[in-house]
Amino acid sequence: MSLFLKNSQGAVWSGLRILLQLARQRAGGLAVGLTALILVDVCQLYLPRLIKYAVDDLTYGRADAQRLLTISGAVLALALSMALLRLLWRPLLMGFSRVVETELREQFFDHLQVMHVGYLSDMPPGELMARATNDLNNIRMATGIGMVAAVDGTIMAMAAVGFMLYINPLLALLAIAPMPAIVILTRRQSRIFHRRFMAVQQAFSAMTEQVREVMAGVRLVKAYALAEQEERRLSQSARGLLQHNLGLARVMALFFPLMVFFTNLSLAVVLGFGGPLTVFGRITAGDFVAFTAYLGMLTWPMMALGWVVSLIQRARTSLERVSQVLEAPPAVQDPPQPASLPAGAGLGVEARHLSFRYPGAAAPALQDVSLRAPASRLTALVGRIGSGKSTLLNLLGRLYEPPSGALFVEGVDVLALRQAVLRAHLVQVPQEAFLFSTSLAQNLALGRPAASEAQMWAALEAADLAAEVRALPQGLDTELGEKARTLSGGQRQRLCLARALLLDPPILALDDPLSAVDTETEARILANLARLRAQRTTIVVSHRLASVAFADTIYVLDQGRIVEQGSHAQLMAAAGLYHDLFAEQALLAELEG
Repeated sequence: MSLFLKNSQGAVWSGLRILLQLARQRAGGLAVGLTALILVDVCQLYLPRLIKYAVDDLTYGRADAQRLLTISGAVLALALSMALLRLLWRPLLMGFSRVVETELREQFFDHLQVMHVGYLSDMPPGELMARATNDLNNIRMATGIGMVAAVDGTIMAMAAVGFMLYINPLLALLAIAPMPAIVILTRRQSRIFHRRFMAVQQAFSAMTEQVREVMAGVRLVKAYALAEQEERRLSQSARGLLQHNLGLARVMALFFPLMVFFTNLSLAVVLGFGGPLTVFGRITAGDFVAFTAYLGMLTWPMMALGWVVSLIQRARTSLERVSQVLEAPPAVQDPPQPASLPAGAGLGVEARHLSFRYPGAAAPALQDVSLRAPASRLTALVGRIGSGKSTLLNLLGRLYEPPSGALFVEGVDVLALRQAVLRAHLVQVPQEAFLFSTSLAQNLALGRPAASEAQMWAALEAADLAAEVRALPQGLDTELGEKARTLSGGQRQRLCLARALLLDPPILALDDPLSAVDTETEARILANLARLRAQRTTIVVSHRLASVAFADTIYVLDQGRIVEQGSHAQLMAAAGLYHDLFAEQALLAELEG
């Protein structure tokens, strides 16, 4: 989470720049909407004046049917105008908030796609989901109904006070005397709101991540009978979130009643001082009724003030959290003047004195590694768990950023290549088989949607999966469902391998992609690879040494260093680490019988 501890003020200003940019893009619609909103307020503000005329005419006996009918018609005309204007401003202003939400969500998702793997590993998916849903909803509320309430309340308050001063300045000053207390209270409470809202959002994110983990690992929870334990953990998180929300509610519980109190205090002042003014003829009965109506119009702005402050503080906190993601620079970036790769079936790969340490790690993952994986050759990387094999492949694909001048593809530094170009020539198959909850054919042709059915079957044959796919009820059209539970672990791995083979890339990097497959099946698949990719470059990471014994060159890694290299025969004759690991695995295989 240290990646996200940026200056909060800077993050808020960054988010505001994004909102202002969106507002400028839709300035015309916003101007029309705001104009319609202001005209609605003008109509509302003129209604008490019509009521004043009607009351004064009735009080002084000047009223007749024609005059009252004229005033009634004017009230009806104002009501109809307000209805039509509301039909105009609501889609424009409220629709803008939906546009903001959509644009921010798209920017949020697009930015995550360019972020490096380390960033995404440090940020729990539940935290990202909370920022992409709950926080964006808070921003939408503030830029929609919050903006409307702020503009509407400000105009209504200023105009109402103006009319009150016009009717009787002294009475108006007495009525608005409690207002400075509201300003002071709002300023003080807004700081508390921000802290409490931040705590609520963080607690919500933590609970979201916990729920996601439990749902993703539901099979493990059931296998180990952890349901009660996870229920207790979730209950504890939910109670923590509840306590934060209750703390926030207590602050708001004080804020809103005080708003109502000061508003009613103003009403009491008006009744106490305005009544005698009316009795002694200082103001007319119509003026008193109109004054009271304008004071009533101040009730909404005062109430809205607390609500808008609440929305703004929520949005400020959420904007800060979303902006932290949008402003985080990707550690892996394309060069300003990218190089190109030569055309050809196979592209050689080379590492030159490569050293790498993960951020925050105590020891380097790779130390002074130099190796060559020539074109048209099968190169294997073997070694104990944690020796740096997967790290090397991740650096080659720039999932993490390697140092300059350390990794090359056909003599070109990988840092000089655009990521899209590099990954178009280099396809990696990780040990963890990830499949989407769509059909088998859609997963297979993910990188090559235009592939023919014959090409898909050929890829499945190479991965030794064709017969099993034909046995499925719908064959290629079989729906895999959530996490492809309809397939076994070995089938999922082979489908991912077939997906890569369908692309037929110049460089294929396999990070132990057949760990869930039996040794005989693995041997057949690797033999297929050697035959099909005779003219291309293949790099295989495997924990089963017997499976890669036929490789042209085998590199043995230990604690981030290359300690041996050569063919299987050469390494066995050297009687070093490779020999010991091979003998150990052979003995285990014999014991397992």
